[in-house]
Amino acid sequence: MSKKKIRVDWEDLKPGDLIHVKGSTNTYKFKSRIDWNDMIKVEGGGVGVSATWKLGVEKEPASMFLVVYEEDFDYATRPAPRKPRIEEPVSPGEYWARIQTGEGETWAQIIKAYSNSYVLLYGDNDNRVYQVSGHSGLRGYSWMTWGELLEANKRTPILELLSAEEYYTRKAKGQL
Repeated sequence: MSKKKIRVDWEDLKPGDLIHVKGSTNTYKFKSRIDWNDMIKVEGGGVGVSATWKLGVEKEPASMFLVVYEEDFDYATRPAPRKPRIEEPVSPGEYWARIQTGEGETWAQIIKAYSNSYVLLYGDNDNRVYQVSGHSGLRGYSWMTWGELLEANKRTPILELLSAEEYYTRKAKGQL
């Protein structure tokens, strides 16, 4: 299975991105920007790109750098970021989820109830212990199971899940 890749624009290049040049089937690895805004330094295989340096008696392979002009740049690719794996909270209490919405990202409060004491459950095995407040995109049930929460989440993906302590600590430090 090949790993998914995303396309990257000239302005968003990071070291290691694969550079595709107009009219060429070769790819090059982005190394860095140089003093001029319309050029980048790349490294790659192809005619005249590799060299051998003689250091004393031993020969060491070395790579030469090429320059790619913005006008010759077609696009770049990099591996797609992995979707974060969100695990079900093990303890009851307050959690905060960073979710992706159509307008960007926002935080929503998720409450996991104490079974049989915090909320009236329908039976001893009822696992509808999650309630979401603060964002209508994740609502849809008054109380829901973890599976129902993730199903509702398909419309507004959860990007990160924090305990209340982690959330309020990071918020106080200005990290949110």
